[in-house]
Amino acid sequence: MPWRCPVCGTENRDDVLTCKVCGAYKPEATTRKTAQIKESISASLVVEVLESPVESLVGRRFEFKVGTPGAVISVGRAVENQVIVPDPAVSRRHLRLIVTSNGVVVEDLGSSNGTYLVEGGGERLVKVENVGRQAVVRVGGTKLRIALLPS
Repeated sequence: MPWRCPVCGTENRDDVLTCKVCGAYKPEATTRKTAQIKESISASLVVEVLESPVESLVGRRFEFKVGTPGAVISVGRAVENQVIVPDPAVSRRHLRLIVTSNGVVVEDLGSSNGTYLVEGGGERLVKVENVGRQAVVRVGGTKLRIALLPS
C-alpha cells in the first residue's frame, strides 16, 4: 500500500523507505520517538526577488533560520504567507518551500498560473520537486532565487 510523505505529502511506493522527492523517512508504526530519527541542520533559507512587475519588490530578500528538516515557508499574495508577493498574477497561496536534508522542495499549491523552474535559459512547470540547494523559480511575473545556505 502506498504511503504519503509526512514532510512534503508525496505519495510513495510501499517498498521504498524514503520519499522520492524530499528524502524523508517512511513513517513507521514503532515505539521509536520521532526525535530519535530527526536530523538537525543549521542553515538559512534565503528567498530573493530578482524580477517583478512590482518594482518596490525587486532586490527584496527574505531570510529564515532553519534548525531541522521539514520547515515550511509559504509564498503568495495573501498576508498570511511568510513571503508576500503582491504580483497580481500570483495566487493568494501560490507555493510552499519545504526544507529537507537534501535541499528545498518546491510545491505548487494549485495556483492559477503555475510555478516554473528556471534553468538553462528555459522554464518548466513544476508541481512538486526537490530543487536542491539553489534554484530560480517564476511565479506570475516574479522571479525568485531560492538558496539554502549553511549557517
